[in-house]
Amino acid sequence: MSLQRFNSIKIKLMAIYVSVVFIIMAISGTFMLWRVRSMEEMRAHDRLQAFADYANAMIVQPNARAGFITAMEANVLQNPHDIQLVLKNETGVGIAPLAFSGWRQNDRALSWAMSGREGISVGRVSLDLHGNEVEWISFAMPVDHPDGRVIIHTSMSTTYMNENLSQLTGILLWTALISLLIVPVAWFFLAETLTRPIIAMTRWVRSMGAGDLNQKLEVHSKDEIGVLAQGFNHMSEEIRRHLEQQSKLDEMRKEFVANVSHELRTPLTSIRTYTETLIDGALEDADTAHSFLQIIDEEAKRMANLVTDLLELSRLDSKRSASEMDVVDLLGLLRLTVRQCQVLAEKKGQHIELAGETASCFTVANAHRINQVMHNVLSNAIKYSPENTTVHVTIQTDDFHHRITVQDEGIGIPKESVGRIFERFYRVDKARSRAMGGTGLGLAIAKEIMEEHGGSIHAQSTPDHGTTMTLQFKREGVVTDDAPPTVQRVKYV
Repeated sequence: MSLQRFNSIKIKLMAIYVSVVFIIMAISGTFMLWRVRSMEEMRAHDRLQAFADYANAMIVQPNARAGFITAMEANVLQNPHDIQLVLKNETGVGIAPLAFSGWRQNDRALSWAMSGREGISVGRVSLDLHGNEVEWISFAMPVDHPDGRVIIHTSMSTTYMNENLSQLTGILLWTALISLLIVPVAWFFLAETLTRPIIAMTRWVRSMGAGDLNQKLEVHSKDEIGVLAQGFNHMSEEIRRHLEQQSKLDEMRKEFVANVSHELRTPLTSIRTYTETLIDGALEDADTAHSFLQIIDEEAKRMANLVTDLLELSRLDSKRSASEMDVVDLLGLLRLTVRQCQVLAEKKGQHIELAGETASCFTVANAHRINQVMHNVLSNAIKYSPENTTVHVTIQTDDFHHRITVQDEGIGIPKESVGRIFERFYRVDKARSRAMGGTGLGLAIAKEIMEEHGGSIHAQSTPDHGTTMTLQFKREGVVTDDAPPTVQRVKYV
């Protein structure tokens, strides 16, 4: 198994789990052994004390000290636990039975009894009656006697208790060993359910780093890992959208730069051509010079208009708020725009018809910017309509919005181009648009201004039957004849 395999999260989780199981079993096993030993010692203490009380009643109290040996030989005491009984005087010297007469062997229990209190001792190692070395648990109890204090010293071997503890220890060790063999195998399969999604996430991150943004993690659970996987999928989708949007923006930026360069190159080329012609001698012909200078002037105006439109788009792109926002009467502003465009319509024998609301239509806006939008839409309707036609302008109001529609009887827009006329530098008929002095930015600017004001602009068109442009504004308040709002007078540039 490679080092990388040992560093896997599954192996680490298994190692942690096995370590925790081992520590828990070691602690619990040690506590269990201590507790069982304590209980066995308490049980042995109770047995030794009960047997000492029994010996006191049957041997010590009924007999004189000199008759203890005879009494012990004559009375067979009930002793189911193989308890050894020794009667001693107040100094700890054996009195009975005969085998322990005059025998002195001290332990902690006897020391407590010699001081006048009951005592117990565990772990003393000495010989039994058969000469075998045994570990004892002893109990010593001082009792009053007419011939002087007697110490009843009872002892029993810990061999049986130790054997039970050894068996319990063996059971615990085998249990721990079997657990340590079974637990890793069981945990290996359990850890698979935990580590599988983590491994999938790791592969997903590597794929993301390699540029593959189309992969999605499969979510099989609703726990924290499932929520994390959903978060990764959401993040992947957001990154993919961001990159796609960034790619589109890059393409639009390149296209925009190319369009600006092309739009500037055309008038510059014309200006340079006519200027060189004038320098080469055309100035001497007054009519020719005047004609060329008019062309140069028109091209310069065209460049100025283009630069003005580019600056306007830059302002809108930077999200700078419109200046001098105020309550504006759209009806009054629309009438002003109609008057401004009347001269263009009269040159082509056209008629502008205004219909709809007759009461003030209020909204919050920058009057100059909205006038710019209205002028652009209305002048386009005039430009692209034949002579002796009518441009229909209507303003309508509902509970929430004001709508202005401008409908012409012009050439219309092809179906495939309707959705693109608000793109920058897009022209349905490039040659005709340039001939009419358009920069291809007017409707793009109009759309940006309307969105800046929380409104919208839409187009509907049928080729050879005309185009309808709709401007929608948010309505400002409800106006009554009794309490008309105070409207700041707007100056138009």
